[in-house]
Amino acid sequence: MLLLFQAILMAFLAWMCKTGAPMWSKWSLGMGAPLVAGLLNGIIMGNISYGLEMGGTIMLVYIGVTVIGGTVASDVTLGGYIGVTASMLAGADPSVGITVAATLGVLGSLISPVEKTLNTIWVAKARKYAEAGNLKGVAYMNTIAPLLWGFLIYFIPGFIIIYFGSSALDSILAVIPPQISTGLSCVGHILPALGLGMLMNLLFKGSMVPFFIFGFVATAYLGLGTMPVALIGAGFAIMHFMYTSKKEAE
Repeated sequence: MLLLFQAILMAFLAWMCKTGAPMWSKWSLGMGAPLVAGLLNGIIMGNISYGLEMGGTIMLVYIGVTVIGGTVASDVTLGGYIGVTASMLAGADPSVGITVAATLGVLGSLISPVEKTLNTIWVAKARKYAEAGNLKGVAYMNTIAPLLWGFLIYFIPGFIIIYFGSSALDSILAVIPPQISTGLSCVGHILPALGLGMLMNLLFKGSMVPFFIFGFVATAYLGLGTMPVALIGAGFAIMHFMYTSKKEAE
C-alpha cells in the first residue's frame, strides 16, 4: 500500500512539473530541477541522503546544458523524479542510479515533442473560442486541457515505471555481470565531469574567466566550503551585473 501511494505521488509530481500545472506554473521550472526532485524523493521515499546525492549529481550532469529553440537534450525532470525513485526502490548504487536516470531523461526528451504536437489541438480550439469571444474557453484550453496529454504521457508511464519497474530493475541489476556494473558505475562518475566541462565551456568567455579562477583558488587552495564560495560568488556576480549595466546605459 505504501509503494502504491509513493508511486502515485511521485508520478503526480513529475506530471505537474512537466505540464506546468496552473496551480504552480510559476514554480514548475524550479520544482522540476533534479536537486529539488531529489530532495522530494528523499522525503517521500524515506532516504533523504540518497535523494540529495542523486539529485545533486544529476544537476551537475546537466548544469551546462542550454535549451535552444525548444530543443531538449535530456528531460531532467523525468530523470530526477522517476529515475531517482526507481533506482532508490531497486537499491541501486547512486553511481549506477545516475546512469538509469540519465537514460530515462533521454527517453523523456523523445516524448516531449509528442506532447507539444498534441497540444496544437488545444491551440486550434482556443482560436475558435477567441473568435467567439469566449474568454473562459480560451483560458481553459491554455491551462486545464494540456494536462490531459501530460497525464497520459507522463503520469501513467511514470507510475508504471515506479510501481512495477523498480522490482524489474532490481532483478536486472542482480544478474548484470560485475564488469558491466563497474562500467555503469564509471559512466555515472564521468557524467558529472562532462556536465562541468560543458559549464566551463560557457564560462571561459572574456570577463567570466576571473570568476572561475577565483572559485577554483578559493576551493582548492584556501579550503573554503561550498556555501562560503557560493555566497562570495553571488556577491561578485551582483557587482558584475551592476557595473556592466552601468556601462551599457552610458
